Amino acid sequence: MDQKAINVIKNLTLDMIQNSGCEGNYGICFSSAPILYTLFTKHLNVNPSIPDWINRDRFVLSASHASALLYATMFLSGYPLMIDDIKSFKKFGSKTPAYPSINTMGVDISTGPLGEGFASAVGMALAEKKLEALYNQTGKSKLPKLFNYNVYTLVSDGDLMKGISYEAASFAGSLGLDNLIVLYDSNEVSSDGEVKNTFSESVLSRFSAMGWSTFYVKNGNSSSEISKAIEKAKKTKTPSIIQIKTIIGDGLLNQGKNITHSQLLEKNDIDQFKQKAGVGTVPFTVLKEPASYIRDTVVQRSIKIYSDWEKLYNDYKKVLNPNQVTEINNINQNLVNIDLIRANLPIDYNNKELMRESNHRVLNIIADSVYNFIGGSADLSNITRVRLNNHEDIVYGKYTGKNINYGVRDNFMGACMNGLALSGFRPFGSSLLVYSDDMRESIRATALMNLPVTYIFTHDSVTNSFDGPAHQPVEQLSNLRSIPNLYVFRPADIKEILGTWNVILNNKIPAVISLPRTEVKAEQGTSAGYVNKGAYVAGPEKNKLDAIIIATGSEVQLAKSLQVKLLQEKNIDVRIVSMPCMELYSIQSEDYKESIIPTGSKIFVLEYGSSFGWEKFVPSSDYLLTVDSFGASGSKDDVLSYLDIDSDNIITRIENLL
Repeated sequence: MDQKAINVIKNLTLDMIQNSGCEGNYGICFSSAPILYTLFTKHLNVNPSIPDWINRDRFVLSASHASALLYATMFLSGYPLMIDDIKSFKKFGSKTPAYPSINTMGVDISTGPLGEGFASAVGMALAEKKLEALYNQTGKSKLPKLFNYNVYTLVSDGDLMKGISYEAASFAGSLGLDNLIVLYDSNEVSSDGEVKNTFSESVLSRFSAMGWSTFYVKNGNSSSEISKAIEKAKKTKTPSIIQIKTIIGDGLLNQGKNITHSQLLEKNDIDQFKQKAGVGTVPFTVLKEPASYIRDTVVQRSIKIYSDWEKLYNDYKKVLNPNQVTEINNINQNLVNIDLIRANLPIDYNNKELMRESNHRVLNIIADSVYNFIGGSADLSNITRVRLNNHEDIVYGKYTGKNINYGVRDNFMGACMNGLALSGFRPFGSSLLVYSDDMRESIRATALMNLPVTYIFTHDSVTNSFDGPAHQPVEQLSNLRSIPNLYVFRPADIKEILGTWNVILNNKIPAVISLPRTEVKAEQGTSAGYVNKGAYVAGPEKNKLDAIIIATGSEVQLAKSLQVKLLQEKNIDVRIVSMPCMELYSIQSEDYKESIIPTGSKIFVLEYGSSFGWEKFVPSSDYLLTVDSFGASGSKDDVLSYLDIDSDNIITRIENLL
């Protein structure tokens, strides 16, 4: 029956890809069919009728080009997919897009670039360990574990070539995430051909050196061998990887060749496979006996597992405090209710403070109040100041804390946070802004999935002076603002930091907080409450409106000092608009925008970064007080003078233009 069921899965993926009319990925769909069949029917603890059950095992298709295989297996396992959804593979608006999407009920994560899924799976495994530490009552109450799910991910040779997979594996081994099981389809072929000339190391030796348990399955078509390896992996005290030797495109005329990776099949190839597999010649034929076997096996096991868990949860409700029960009920919705604007945070208007220190104070208020708030940095917490004072570090065997030490793994940090957010947490991660380029794929995935992940970047402009141009961000802010559905905040002072976090926590949005290296004072005129508008008047004109200066971040302080000088020395009366979030401002009403930046006004933009994206606000590029070249090493004043954006140069430019 195993082979008949596997043939039905293969046949369905074949028909899906052919019907789409697009280049497919028959190769891995055919080589991995026995792997997914075995996992879903014999090991994966899920409830297809309740796909978001909190204690379900997670499955991450890191080898995202095998999406047809995932959809076919889910459909046959009883997930809420209809045959029309299967026929609509890659079609506009379908539930079965080209790559897995969390918009498809039952898919645990949207995956795209190879390696990203692997890294996010590590975040999911860490989340389970956190839930265990928070809620399991296996001590005095002697109850079984309420949370005990595993995270499985299917990876390809390509996934393991990517650097992010090494970062993720090293982290998982260091933390002993024994609930993580990697299923490695080792077919030794990539898009360009055999991988022996480009990927020749012993993968299992590499993982063993990182503290993983390793297993080897010689026959990738043997469901029983695969199942035995998974069973062993579930009993280990470390993360596990199972290398499963397969043949790409197994059963096709060109099996073992890279041609099966992308090209559509010829009719004779389709006919020979269907005849050999005994699956019928009519497209989308699903043989009743093996299809029913798959569904019945998955559903019957899931009914018992879920029923037992429900009874256990009812027992837990008797020993957990009411807040914990509410938290568990809210985890899937990732709900937070907090009003930071009313937080009792002392503000000294006379003394300057590092913005990252201001942010540090706010972070600790949040961490002490929000149960699922968690975060860390890529080995820079002492610099970016994101350590949570009253909370422990998460380390091997001890997961009660809220501080995550990611090590020098910026790329992995972003993907890990996505996994945490998909598991009900509100993660933040921190690095220097110039390093945001290292995690671009992860940030894009955050925005694509609309996850409540917050990236905190510091040292965000050329005022990071003595470190020189290599560490002075210029284009990074505009790069981040170009990502759809990503809210980039550049607060001016501690009040705007409070407002920024208030917006982020109460709206479940993908966000970036960008902070300078410099010290600033809390400004008179800035507002926490108006951050949700994206921009507001932080310094009104005195008598007449000659011009408007839009400023962000610490440049708001400079803009307000320029306002005074321009009026006193040049009789030029300007309005200062703080714009902490361009994306929020863009969605305000036209009436509100007109009240802040009236049509026909002479508008300047002051930001120590690239002009890209600001052109829409100004009459011409002459009005952009920005930086479109790399900086230099030296004092802050020397660098600003070199770039013609020091105070005297700006006043001269404004006077000449007006």
